[in-house]
Amino acid sequence: MKVVIDTNVVISGLISPFGPPAQIIDLWVADEIIVCLSSKIIEEYIAVLLRPKFTRLGSAKNRYEVIAGLVELDNTIIVNPDFHLDVISEDPGDNIFLECAVEAKAEIIISGDDHLLGLAEFQGIQIIRPVNFLEKIRLR
Repeated sequence: MKVVIDTNVVISGLISPFGPPAQIIDLWVADEIIVCLSSKIIEEYIAVLLRPKFTRLGSAKNRYEVIAGLVELDNTIIVNPDFHLDVISEDPGDNIFLECAVEAKAEIIISGDDHLLGLAEFQGIQIIRPVNFLEKIRLR
């Protein structure tokens, strides 16, 4: 299953080893899902994780290496959409997740962001919370 994971889910999963976001990171690392990324999403993951409030997760270098390790997994697909979507005007930065999902032909965007979740789906791509994604995986 191809998915796009919003930054808030990745960061939450790295901060706390418990809960749905961490379980999704575990699925990624265990090669049980295919995670689709774009260079813009990778940049956002790194920029957020390098914020001073996350220093308890290690040095800037360590935090960068965590993201680099995820990006380098065999089940990570990197796409670079050559188009721009303007679907979420309230928070235009969220459009990068839609762009990536469309380009990669992902099935699901996993997010805790109300702007994305408010869409529920986009061009046939479901947008769901981490807990709902885990329920969906268990039903397969």
